Amino acid sequence: MEFLECIKKRISQDTRLKNELYSLILYGSFVRGDFIENVSDLDFFAVILKDESVIPKLRQILEDCAKKTNAIEVDLAWEYLENISDPLLKGIPFKFLTIYQQDFLENHVVVYGNDIANILPRYEFRELLSWRAGRILELSEKFRENRKMMHILAGETARLLALINGAKSLRKEDIVNALEKIQDEEVLEIYKAYLDGRKLKFDEESLVKFIEARIEKIKKASSGSPLEQFDILR
Repeated sequence: MEFLECIKKRISQDTRLKNELYSLILYGSFVRGDFIENVSDLDFFAVILKDESVIPKLRQILEDCAKKTNAIEVDLAWEYLENISDPLLKGIPFKFLTIYQQDFLENHVVVYGNDIANILPRYEFRELLSWRAGRILELSEKFRENRKMMHILAGETARLLALINGAKSLRKEDIVNALEKIQDEEVLEIYKAYLDGRKLKFDEESLVKFIEARIEKIKKASSGSPLEQFDILR
């Protein structure tokens, strides 16, 4: 793809950046095949050795090269190489390296440098489900006055509900199909609005109540009977 070649070329021309960058990975909807123009982000993950000061330069390169992709924005997460061996306990426990790790492993492209698939540990999904539910509650408390972030967290909650109710992947179509089957109109409405350009028609208080009520269901699921439907995510 032209924009990936642009990224590779720009990185290779910057000595400090190419020497510091262990890996640059494109993952998520663009690789998975459910990217929505003017709605979806382009998701990148950078692994660096020691010098985080190269990140602003890398971000600028990504934004410059991705202008013609019709992504709503470029999302760049990064981590130090020394923390990749256990993202849950070291550095930042990004959801794509923990709760959604299997999707990341199956849907990623190494743009520059090395793959990290063999470095990542494998976590037990049930334990991650309980942890992620608690994490969403923490974040909802932190961002209670930020309606955009609250809607993102509500969308994340809806996605987790879909996974514990039969969704076989993180593809948007699979998530919507699973949510339709559980017949929870509010969950479906929030997730579809999240996909539809993240239109913010929900007030903060209603989103808080939604998250708290559904997270309780997720916590119960994580401590209940075996979750056979998660085989694809283990």
